Amino acid sequence: MKIAIVDDVEQEQSHVEQLILEYSFQKRVAIECNTFSNGYDFLDAAKIKNYDMVFLDIFMDSLDGIKTAEFLRYTDVKCLLVFLTNSREHRAEAFSVHAFDYLEKPVAKEALGRVLGDALKLLIQKEPYIDLAIGKNTVSLLYRDFLYATADSNYLMICADKEYRCRMPFRSLASSLEHDSRFAVINRGILVNLDYVTGMEDYTCTMKDGASFPINRRKASVLKQEYIARQFARRTGRVSRGGGA
Repeated sequence: MKIAIVDDVEQEQSHVEQLILEYSFQKRVAIECNTFSNGYDFLDAAKIKNYDMVFLDIFMDSLDGIKTAEFLRYTDVKCLLVFLTNSREHRAEAFSVHAFDYLEKPVAKEALGRVLGDALKLLIQKEPYIDLAIGKNTVSLLYRDFLYATADSNYLMICADKEYRCRMPFRSLASSLEHDSRFAVINRGILVNLDYVTGMEDYTCTMKDGASFPINRRKASVLKQEYIARQFARRTGRVSRGGGA
């Protein structure tokens, strides 16, 4: 789950971020959290990263939260908007841009937990996810947050918002994801999300985070075609925001 916090008051920004990270740890939910001090920086970032949810301060000097939301809605109608404010007077404007919720400052832990819980239920209903057994806990990971996985003896190393080590056969993971066009097994014990691949050259697959993996030479031509087809489908809008075919 990708979340943005936009607030020009650093203390308020840090407070909300800390509450979100605590929720992520306590509920064992994979959450990537980015912070922004103004609407312009957030909108630039949102052009290249699909945020699932954004917490927007309504009162900001350079570009207020309502205007920021209006600009966002030109390109993203699905991102869940939660407005933060000290006043109720802009509630009508907030819902005019299809706000998901509205929290008053200082944001209470219980209120934020309720909003995050509601958001997760909605996102999981809309987007596919996989449950990973991490020790004695279970982590629910959306397909869209899954970068790649590599086999490590009887375990899998899965890279998402952070690295997860789970006891699961590689074949089981590959079988559960084979129906989704974004995933490809590029070599023995290596599975990647094609949406995070930046190139396939010289029998090497390069990922957005800088990682690189060897490509099976016999399958190289087919894999490159799958990668090109996936990139074309994304550019032409032939896949959903969730990433499935």
